[in-house]
Amino acid sequence: MQKIPINLAKPGMKLARPVVKDGGITVMAEGMELTEALISRLDTMKIDKIVVQGNPVDIGESGGGTAFDERLARMPHLFRHYKQDKWMSRVRDRMIEYFRFKAAQQAARERAEQERDELMEEPENGETVENGGEA
Repeated sequence: MQKIPINLAKPGMKLARPVVKDGGITVMAEGMELTEALISRLDTMKIDKIVVQGNPVDIGESGGGTAFDERLARMPHLFRHYKQDKWMSRVRDRMIEYFRFKAAQQAARERAEQERDELMEEPENGETVENGGEA
C-alpha cells in the first residue's frame, strides 16, 4: 500500500483505501481500478493524494533541487538532539514522509510541463525546420 500524489496515478492502479472527501463522503471504494476518467474526476474534486495497492511509484528522492528536497535533506540536522525521544522520532518520520511526497509531486509536475513543452516544440507532419527557415 502506498500513498501517492494524484498526478502520479496511472490507469490500472487499484485503490488500497477508499477515497473520502472532507465531509466524510466516500467518493471511490477500496479496490476500484483507476482509469483516465476516474483520475481526472479525482483531480477535478481537488483530491491531491490517494492510497493504492502495492508500491507502484518510487517517491523517494525526486532527483531535483526542489525546496522540498532541501527541506528533506535538513531533517537529520534539525532533529539531531532528539534521537532518544520517541515522540520527536515520529514527528521527524512524518515530516520526512511529507517532504518526500511533496518533492515527488513537484518533480512529476515539472516532468509533465517539460513533456508538454517538448510536444509543443515538435514540428507538424514530421517536417524539419532549417536554420533561418530557408532552404
